[in-house]
Amino acid sequence: MPSLDELLQQQTKQETIEPEKNSEISTLESVLAGIASGLIKIPEGFASLGATIMDLGGDTQNAVAVEKFFDDINPFDEAAEATTAGKLVETFTNLAVPGTFAFKLADRAAKAALTSKKAGTYFQLTNPNLTNAANKAIELNKKGKAVRFAAGAAGAGVGDAAFVADVEEVGTFGDLLGGPTELERDVEYDPTRELINRVKFGTESALFAGLISGVGTTIKQLATRGKDLRFSNNKIDRYLDKFGEKFRARGGKTQEFFDIERRQIGERSADVNFAQQVARGLDKNIDAIFPPVKTIFNKQTAKTREKTLRELNDVLLSGKPTVNEAGNVVFGNVDETLKNNLITKFKANGAKQENIDAIFNNIDSIRKGWSEMFSSLGQRMDETSIKEFKDLFGNKFQSYLGSTYDIFQNKSMLPFLNYKPSAELIDKSKNMMKDAALQNGRQLTDEQANFYVERILKTAQLPKGFRMDKPSDPVFQIPDFFVGKSVADDAVTQRGFASLKDLPKEQQAVIKELLGEQKNPMQTILGGTGRLSLITRRNEFFDDLVKESNSLKEAGKRGMFYDDEAEALAALGPDIKKVEIDPNKALEAGITNPLNGKYAITEIAEALEETAARNRSSGNLARLYENLVLYPKATSQIAKTIFSPFTHVRNLVSAGAFATANGVIPTPSAMKEAYSALQVSLKGTRQQNDLYRKLLRLGVVNSNVRLGDLSKLLEDVRFGETISQEKALRGIFKPLSKIKNFAQDAYTAEDDFWKITSWAGERKRLQTAYNKFGIKRTADQLDEEAASIVRNNIPNYDYVSEFVKGLRKLPIGNFVSFPAEIMRTSANIVRRAIKEINYTVTLPDGREVKPLKGIGYKRLAGMATTTAAVPFAVTEMAKAVYDVTEDEMKALRRYVADWSKNSTLIPIRGKDGKLKYTDFSHINAYDTLAKPFQSVLVAVQQGEKDEDGIMDDFMRGMFQATKEIANPFISESIWTEAATDILIRGGRTREGVQVFNPKDTPGDKASKIIAHLVESQAPLNYKQLQRLDLAIKPVDVLQKGKFDKYGQTYELGDELAGIAGFRAVKVNPERTFDFKIAEFQRGVRESRQLFTRPTLRGGPVTSKDIVDAYINANRALFGVKKNLYEDIKAARTLKMDEEKIIKAMKDRASVKTYAAIDSGVFRPLNISKDVMRVFQENADKIGQPNPLIEALPIIADIKSKLYEVPLTEEVIPDFINPFDNLPEPTIPQTGLPPLPQPQVLPQFGQLPQQNLGLTPQQEFATLFPNDPLGQSIAARKRT
Repeated sequence: MPSLDELLQQQTKQETIEPEKNSEISTLESVLAGIASGLIKIPEGFASLGATIMDLGGDTQNAVAVEKFFDDINPFDEAAEATTAGKLVETFTNLAVPGTFAFKLADRAAKAALTSKKAGTYFQLTNPNLTNAANKAIELNKKGKAVRFAAGAAGAGVGDAAFVADVEEVGTFGDLLGGPTELERDVEYDPTRELINRVKFGTESALFAGLISGVGTTIKQLATRGKDLRFSNNKIDRYLDKFGEKFRARGGKTQEFFDIERRQIGERSADVNFAQQVARGLDKNIDAIFPPVKTIFNKQTAKTREKTLRELNDVLLSGKPTVNEAGNVVFGNVDETLKNNLITKFKANGAKQENIDAIFNNIDSIRKGWSEMFSSLGQRMDETSIKEFKDLFGNKFQSYLGSTYDIFQNKSMLPFLNYKPSAELIDKSKNMMKDAALQNGRQLTDEQANFYVERILKTAQLPKGFRMDKPSDPVFQIPDFFVGKSVADDAVTQRGFASLKDLPKEQQAVIKELLGEQKNPMQTILGGTGRLSLITRRNEFFDDLVKESNSLKEAGKRGMFYDDEAEALAALGPDIKKVEIDPNKALEAGITNPLNGKYAITEIAEALEETAARNRSSGNLARLYENLVLYPKATSQIAKTIFSPFTHVRNLVSAGAFATANGVIPTPSAMKEAYSALQVSLKGTRQQNDLYRKLLRLGVVNSNVRLGDLSKLLEDVRFGETISQEKALRGIFKPLSKIKNFAQDAYTAEDDFWKITSWAGERKRLQTAYNKFGIKRTADQLDEEAASIVRNNIPNYDYVSEFVKGLRKLPIGNFVSFPAEIMRTSANIVRRAIKEINYTVTLPDGREVKPLKGIGYKRLAGMATTTAAVPFAVTEMAKAVYDVTEDEMKALRRYVADWSKNSTLIPIRGKDGKLKYTDFSHINAYDTLAKPFQSVLVAVQQGEKDEDGIMDDFMRGMFQATKEIANPFISESIWTEAATDILIRGGRTREGVQVFNPKDTPGDKASKIIAHLVESQAPLNYKQLQRLDLAIKPVDVLQKGKFDKYGQTYELGDELAGIAGFRAVKVNPERTFDFKIAEFQRGVRESRQLFTRPTLRGGPVTSKDIVDAYINANRALFGVKKNLYEDIKAARTLKMDEEKIIKAMKDRASVKTYAAIDSGVFRPLNISKDVMRVFQENADKIGQPNPLIEALPIIADIKSKLYEVPLTEEVIPDFINPFDNLPEPTIPQTGLPPLPQPQVLPQFGQLPQQNLGLTPQQEFATLFPNDPLGQSIAARKRT
């Protein structure tokens, strides 16, 4: 038996693809050369067409001479084809220029012809039938759009067919998909074939131009007529608008409504920020008097602090505010007695005067803010209500602002940080329930009492709005037997609700404790301001909507609201609705709502109505979905973002691209100003709070897209409300609250930093540009214009469409709003730049100037540099520095993780000569844009050695690009992926890594499953910390030694760079190659099943079915083997040891398989004896002739031709099944009937003639001389 070495020596010489030539030419040089070469190829195409027509008439080869002439004079061709990017640019230059010109020329000609026809000057038709037909055509195309569209598309097709230099080199979509436009190719020159191919190419170009134009027209219609489509009487227009609203930030609302709504949200955010600032100031100065360390270790100090806070809360809500006739509220001074008593206690505890002054200054500040907001409410009241407001406000405001409870305030992202009453309070409340029931002649079990207490906790809520005639205390559901139960508050529509104020004092006290009543001034400031701001800004929002609607109507435009239904129908179209906000006046008694009773489009009416609030399902299935899918999805995303320190660094670094993409180069002064305005607990921040609140109102800050996705996801599942924790566990996690708050604030600040920097940069250059030409702009105008740029050009959660936001509720996708915002803002950057370049102002002296042109060009340059030039430049520089060839880059892509295959990879060569890489896409905020283009380049690069032109490879790349665009929206979420590994993939990850072995003991299997699921929830970048631990030699905290469980080591420099997202990853072909072989074996099995499954089902099967299945199975098998062939080549390029390749193939496949694949030889599917036996048995069972006997000669001939197809080909040839379109043949007893011959592509020739007239056993003996079983089956069949 020969040895392994002898077997390998017997291999045929391995076929290799030569390295890409001219690799010293950079990508940029190649792209520029591609443009020049593409332009030169336009006249070459026209000349070649003329020469081909001449050759058609005589036995000449003028076209060949023309091609050689242009090859000699084109100095750019070789450089253009040196890189894939250059080839693509050359091809599309050659296509786009003549195609676009011809489209416009034909469009203008058609337009002129139509104009002449309408004027009666085109030509006269004397034949009456022709005249009638022409008139009918003109009637059908009154505007001439269809004629012009068809003419333009046809013109583009003719242009491409005439001016493209070599249509066979470019190729068609038919080359990929088949069909009538698939080009015929041959080595020999044939003018007839050349002309037919040009006609096919031109036909496809015309159809493609028409498709692009049609899609473009639809998009343009949505973009330019978006506002008008909604109000059209045409159903198609309204349908287009309905489709478009799913991808618009404003949805179905008008732009005016959306802008005012955003301003209202900004005002509310500014109010809350001011309250947070005051509360922080109070907290800081209280801590100076009662240091936290003392309160932890000294119970008496802690009690004194708590009592002092209660007294300070009384001071905060003291005094008698006054209300004048106009409804303006003045809080005035606090109660001097309470204040002086408190000052005395502060001093007794050693307080400094500066701390005491700061405390009362903060109290004065928030009371002044409350005055302004209450005044805004009072000014909207009618005369009767103002009187009541004046009489009752002095007492009312205390209960309204002081209704602060832990159950309403402590709504945390994390369930263990949510409010949960102690066991003692639960027992106390249960006893109260039992006593109340006994007084009404009922006796409750412990379980029943617990149910009623839990229901209070679940249903407790604060009344909506601000009413003088109703209490502002909490309302909740109580049982019918409850003593003291009154009529439910009108503000709550559900039955069984009562206000805390309506209960006896003893029961009030218990429930106040149960709900976590707060007498903490910081909580009062935060909670009271939040409630008051919501009501105040909402009413201002209503007034602003009315004013804007009236202004629009006065300007002759379409308003938003109309008093009369008929008037609304005429202006807004049929889809309108009457606005009915708070019809029972349950929100603000006495405040006239200016929108009630008016008519608006349905989307606006529903957005305004309280009843439009979303209804959540609380059914068992919905709760199960939330607990098993959405909860863990949320926690995994928390762990990988706000609780991931390295993610914070990458978030800060990557967000800098948003400024540079807009052409803003951050200055030190702008960055310093931005840092000082940040709202995070770091030294030097929170210095410019007024600026931050201004930017909140302008919608610039506090709009982090990923955090917005996460917050909304947590709202969807009422995160933590259904998860209870034991008191001891809550005690352990309570200290994490401040850590969580800091991490969340930091995540927002990292985003805010670059937005504030960008806003400052935009404002400064706008001011400079306008001042240069003496154009006046107020400070407010500059603020708003700069803010508008930031809102629209930098990702902002407020501008994510409701459709995309809704995707967060699915088990797929991670932070889906971010890639959607990258697409939106990228388009806006280009749109804004073009507008700036074209923006024209006429000066008082009559001169026309373009003041923003320079900014526009800088913005375009910034976008191009950030999204394309920088990634390419960094890659090319790394390739030059480390002397990395294109072959090595191609090999590298075959051995990186799946998520990096279409990324921008920066190669690095280690000291050992082996490659590492940094995935630049990981840190590139605009990766969503770059990856699709990278996918196209990779696909064209992979297919550049085939002979069917560039277009089919381009289309394959486009399909992959579409997948890359959709991937963030449809890929498994972090948690879903981990669960799918266990439940669906049978204990394997997507990369094939085994989570557990099916043979593991139940205990081991369970522990490995739990560990895998927990890993998806692990915070703090656990894996990266583990790698750092291994890289730092003396440190052994997370894992001992320097090797991980796969025997890999890590370098400290690589891991430290990974903190900022620039980790250098070692390429490990040895480890990955095992997965490649496993994938190969799985592919072989699946390919075989493509033959056996449809043919061995047991029912009737025809010979045609068998041949079809055989061709289909080999098509798949060829792809599998070609893939491994490329993997082996790539492994060698990456310097994998030859012996390791052979050993891996020997251990996991076979030497025979390796020898064939490594030699580029395709061994087609073999039909085994067992399979033959099953065919015969199935035929015997149903009493029909064995169809395999008739199919085997055809299969044998196909198999012989497949041996001739090397693995360097892209695919196997297209075999024609000779049984297609024939009646089902029958097998006579004396031999096989004659069959038509199978055909393959021309380059493989015709299959040999069949040896007809043989008996079945003779046929078997000829085809399978060493198969006695098959021969015996045939003999048995004959008898």
